[in-house]
Amino acid sequence: MSAYSSAPVQGPRPVVDAAYVASQFGPSFTLDPKILPLYGDLDGDGYEDLVLVGTSSTPLVSESQFHYKTADPYDAYFGTGDTHITSQFSLHFDGSSRCILVVFGWRLPERKDSSKTVSKFVLINTPFDSVSIVGLRLKKRNIQAIEAVDRTSLHALVFWDGRRWRWSAQGMEGDDDLFKMPPQN
Repeated sequence: MSAYSSAPVQGPRPVVDAAYVASQFGPSFTLDPKILPLYGDLDGDGYEDLVLVGTSSTPLVSESQFHYKTADPYDAYFGTGDTHITSQFSLHFDGSSRCILVVFGWRLPERKDSSKTVSKFVLINTPFDSVSIVGLRLKKRNIQAIEAVDRTSLHALVFWDGRRWRWSAQGMEGDDDLFKMPPQN
């Protein structure tokens, strides 16, 4: 199986709309209709993951009720990753409180006895105007990451390192050596 393909899942993709976002993350989240859902395998387990852009002025409120983890990889890069503090920051110039919503294994059946379960994350404070999924090589592994491009044309990568979310700006000293483009087949 290729590092960039997902394990086959039977049936059509479920509809990703405002009702889906509210059912998975809570009523304080609204889906950004300008950015389409993205699909990839961000955790490298072979199952399709879902990436959405949404807004919420209170991302921590529903965390325990809807079983997701809030993370701030951007501010963690600069040394302040405590979401209870950084959720008060406003990095989006339009004041929208945009965040990236990630669902690992989003089409897996919800079963408590399964070894693989759905994991959900809300990534706050990452500056971006557009997002996409890109394939990269991290150390000796091929991974997929979220590429975030902001209004200053800064290209940054948001990726799952196996334990936590990390942010890396391309072009900043030290970060360019972290990633390599994967070999072409």
